Amino acid sequence: MNVLQFFTSVEGRITRQQFWLGIVAITFVGSPIVGLSALLGGATAGAIVNLVFLWCGFALSVKRANDRDRHYLFVAAYFALVAIVTSMSASQTKTVDRMASEQQTLFAIVSLIFLGYMLFLFVDLGLRRGTEGANKYGPDPLQP
Repeated sequence: MNVLQFFTSVEGRITRQQFWLGIVAITFVGSPIVGLSALLGGATAGAIVNLVFLWCGFALSVKRANDRDRHYLFVAAYFALVAIVTSMSASQTKTVDRMASEQQTLFAIVSLIFLGYMLFLFVDLGLRRGTEGANKYGPDPLQP
């Protein structure tokens, strides 16, 4: 698997080490590039570049989920929760004084679900060994 496939393809399986190295690379390479593109090209350019790196994180997470013999929707649910919490948070900061207690309660519940799922994914994808031997997503990346 070449570098482009590693960061963009959702096919195959990767080890925990490959996953964490990819996440570190995305974080330390992507963050400055996103910030620089936003600074030089404006918010829209920053958002577009951010989506590219978001896809890279999604692709790595899907390949890691594949190694755990999980479907890609397992990861997509997390990214959907990120979008929901982000949009709720953005709307809450604009209307914090006028927000009804029901909206605040809903935001708190969704945030707790998000945090719980994030912790679960951290343990499941980041700390647990993948399926031993071949599975429906490919051969075991730890076997020669």
